[in-house]
Formats: sequence, structure tokens, C-alpha cells
Amino acid sequence: MAAEWAQLVYSKDTQVNINSEFSIIKKYLSGIGTSYLLANGIKLSIGDDCAVIAANSKLLISTDTSVSGVHFLKSMPPESIAYRSVATALSDIAAMGGSPLGFNLSLVMPSFNADWMKAFRKGLQKVSKEFKFPLLGGDLVKGPLQISVTVLGKPGKKILLRSNAQPGDILCLSDAIGYGYIGFQEYKKSGLVNKKTKPYLFPSAQITYGRIISNFASAAIDISDGIIQDLSHLISSSGVGCDLDLAKVPLARTHYIKQCLEFGDDYQLLYTVPPKKLLTLQANLKSCNKKCHTIGIMGGKRLTISNNKIGLHKSWDHFQ
Repeated sequence: MAAEWAQLVYSKDTQVNINSEFSIIKKYLSGIGTSYLLANGIKLSIGDDCAVIAANSKLLISTDTSVSGVHFLKSMPPESIAYRSVATALSDIAAMGGSPLGFNLSLVMPSFNADWMKAFRKGLQKVSKEFKFPLLGGDLVKGPLQISVTVLGKPGKKILLRSNAQPGDILCLSDAIGYGYIGFQEYKKSGLVNKKTKPYLFPSAQITYGRIISNFASAAIDISDGIIQDLSHLISSSGVGCDLDLAKVPLARTHYIKQCLEFGDDYQLLYTVPPKKLLTLQANLKSCNKKCHTIGIMGGKRLTISNNKIGLHKSWDHFQ
């Protein structure tokens, strides 16, 4: 593989004198978030066969793979592709109430382009700085463009699971959904990075929100695949049904109700809270300028949807 990359890079990027996949890694994928290594208990990162982590407690581990043309548009800026690939994996850490420690990156790309790699590195640096966690290592190979990210996290005092919702718990949502859909449509039309497209190009993992609710919530999940599908996962894991009131679900734009509810790509948190803890949770969130939207109640044996005037039924499925 090193020989392949040597030939490829020599023909595409002779001006920077890169002669192997290891040189690409050293130039573009090293030194990202190194200032956070010590604070996050990382003893050794990029440069050896494995990273070394000093772990004295449980770790959260999540992997997310993004494929060109499926999970992101081929025309998207490399900076966005990098940021988004890491942020989507981070969202799972947020859903369990954890804090990120570091991440591994496996990058598959069809050819080497110095400008593309520079922008891709910039996106990795951006997400690393925002969430204060380093790139630990990974892999680089030639092939159709895709990125796999494994994120390591540290749990809070309580790990939020999908399986702990109880009858009578209040179903809550962290914020309005549909901004992913609006951003996706706007970017397809304009090709610009702006306020409207940012939620799709640079989705925000709700790490702080997840940490706050972990002390009060009974169960949680992120809704990257659409609210109905991910709520169904929570219901299945907990073994308790739910009455979801669509009229209470906050939307990015009411003109596109069905699309906002079905599209996914919103990385908000859907969670359940015992009624006696709801007021305290809302007060804690308010002190951090965040909201808790109550949209249903857990109970029964299946999902029922109130005020379903649009025939909502479909969410994202990788195999359909």
C-alpha cells in the first residue's frame, strides 16, 4: 500500500515532496489536539502501533462511518466532511451523558489532493478544539471516499442507556428538529456555507446538554435517523410504549412539517424523565440557556402518535 501511495502522491503533489502514506499521515493527520492529551489521560497517540490510555474507570466507545453520496454530499467542503464525520460519532457520547476523551480516524480516499487534505485537516482541528479532545490514530487507505470515526468518552456519574425508560416518564427533546433538512436543501441549491446550511454541514453534538440531563433522565438516544425510528429504538430497548404528541414537537420550519420529522440528521437528544425530576431538570437547563421540550409520555405497550395529521411513519434506514 505504501508503494501505491508513493506513486500516486508523486504524480499528484510533487511540490510538497510527500512520498508515502506515512508522510501524508505525518503532514496532515498528526498533531491534532495534542494539547488535550495529558488532561484526557492519553499517554501515547499517533506515532506507534496503538494509542495508550490511562483509564481508571469505564470508557464509552462509539464508531460511526460516513460514506460519500450516502451520509454526505460529494460536493461538500472537505472541512465540513471532516467535522461532520467526527460530530456524528460524538453525538452518541452525548446521548449517554459522557465527555469526549479522544478519537480514531480511518480515512479511505480515491486519490491524493494536497488542497483537499489541508481543508480536511482544518475540519479535524476545528472539532478537536471545540470539544477539547485529540486525534489518537487510525488508518489511511486508497478507495471510494469514506470516513470511519471511533470516539472514546468518559461517562458521568450515571451512564444514560436506551433501556431504562419507565411507564409515566415524560418524553423530552433537546431542541427543534428539521434544521438538518433545511440545511441540506439549502446547500444543494446554493453550495454555500452560511447560517442556513451550517446545521447540516457542521452539526453540533449536544455534549453539554447530555451531561446536564444525565443526572435526571432515565433513558436517552440521539435522533440522527429521525424521531420516529429512534424513539422506536428507545421503546424497544425499554420495553415500554409511548404516546408521542406531534403538536408539541418543536420544528425548524412548520412549512416542511413532514420533511423535518422524517429526514433525520438533527443530532438532538430524545430522553425520558421521571415526573418528580422534571422541574429540577428544567431549572438546571435554563441556567445554561437551554430548554427541555416535553413531547409525550411513556406507557402502554406500543408507540401511538397523537395529532398525526400528516401520516408520519417513515424515518431513515440504511438498508431501505
